[in-house]
Amino acid sequence: MKKEEQINQWFTLYHNDIYNFLIYYLGTKDVEDMVQEAFVKGFKYIDQFEQRADPKTWLISIARNIAIDHMRKKKRQYALVDQLRSIFPGKSKLPQDWVLEDERKKDLYKIINELKTSYRDVVILRGILDFTPEETSRILKWKIDKVNLTYYRSIQSLRKKLTSEKWSDYIETINQ
Repeated sequence: MKKEEQINQWFTLYHNDIYNFLIYYLGTKDVEDMVQEAFVKGFKYIDQFEQRADPKTWLISIARNIAIDHMRKKKRQYALVDQLRSIFPGKSKLPQDWVLEDERKKDLYKIINELKTSYRDVVILRGILDFTPEETSRILKWKIDKVNLTYYRSIQSLRKKLTSEKWSDYIETINQ
């Protein structure tokens, strides 16, 4: 199969998975450019793709690296936003505050985002996107044992953070 046909097939099969991963990872619905970038890089490096791995996990690894680069670039911008908030307390919300419309999802995202990076990565991949430990290990380039241990610890950390009654249904979900 030609490279173009292969990447088009993968796009059809995995576009939504990569889109959803990036939404959860970055906390914004404005990720379409990064999804396209992941497939462009996938096309560029398709000759390096080892058939041992699942193409979806390989593409999500690419998307994760793109997201990490994006966050590094935005770090200065976020510092500026924080400075503006401290200078103008009580003013109307900044655009970043409107990312997730549902208040409960916004609160949950905030709590997940407060986790250390390795915990957040595993919670998004295993707990939200429902990837297997094997798929998660390939995406993060970790051993399966590390994925399982980190997931366990991240769930313990979430349980500590989700103590109020309004989170009781989430706590039941993560206890399963």
